Amino acid sequence: MITLLTYLFESLIISSLTYLYLHKKTRISLTYLYKDNIIAIILTFLTCFIMVRLIPPNYNWLLFFLIPILVLGFAFTLTMIRFWRTPNRKIDAKKNEMVSPADGNIIYIKKINKGEVPISIKKGLKAKLNEITQTDLLETPCWLIGINMTPFDVHKNCAPIKGEVILNKHIAGKFLSLKEPKAILENERNTLVIKNDRMTVGIVQTASRLVRRIDSYVKIGQELKQGQWFGMIRFGSQVDLIIPVRYKVKVKLGEQIFAIKTIIAEE
Repeated sequence: MITLLTYLFESLIISSLTYLYLHKKTRISLTYLYKDNIIAIILTFLTCFIMVRLIPPNYNWLLFFLIPILVLGFAFTLTMIRFWRTPNRKIDAKKNEMVSPADGNIIYIKKINKGEVPISIKKGLKAKLNEITQTDLLETPCWLIGINMTPFDVHKNCAPIKGEVILNKHIAGKFLSLKEPKAILENERNTLVIKNDRMTVGIVQTASRLVRRIDSYVKIGQELKQGQWFGMIRFGSQVDLIIPVRYKVKVKLGEQIFAIKTIIAEE
């Protein structure tokens, strides 16, 4: 019994420290200390409980070294399940409301003047979104809303409004001069602009520096329903939403939001 309690305590400490570290590094919500963390602890302890009965007592000490591996393995598996899932979410938005295009937390809300080219900022790297100028999106002042997506968020993105895809521009990441301190690498991104008879909005998907992969499911001229999945970003990522300034932003800095479910703005 004492040995099993020791295994449980070790699992609890290692798993909790792991999720606290992930919270600090990726900005995941602390609620995962009471969700995935508990699941990882229980699964690790149950594995140890079974193995105690399968291996000779003289080798039980090996479990002390196996527990960290088990914790990390279960934590990684739970994260991948969250990352790759495609949730079936119901839209409750009214006609004048816009849904969030992504899961994540709000990292900035900035006003863009008429004709000003928006700049997306991801971990200190700036990207001037010149491709937006190919549309009429910037003919009025806009809001630029940055959404940071952690590994625990769904990484598929949806249309915030219904409308026609008038721009679907992919820009490959590239390495820049090492003499430019904050521009060693330009991240891969994909910019989508959707237009209907009332408004035009832009969604910019930005991929990780290391794992640069964005999948697009739509083409120019295609009609999208509000909340329809239009693409996915692989691993560390960010989504920027550009909307007319006449819309009232309904979210605040640091808030955790969810694709399709969260009303991000209303007219």
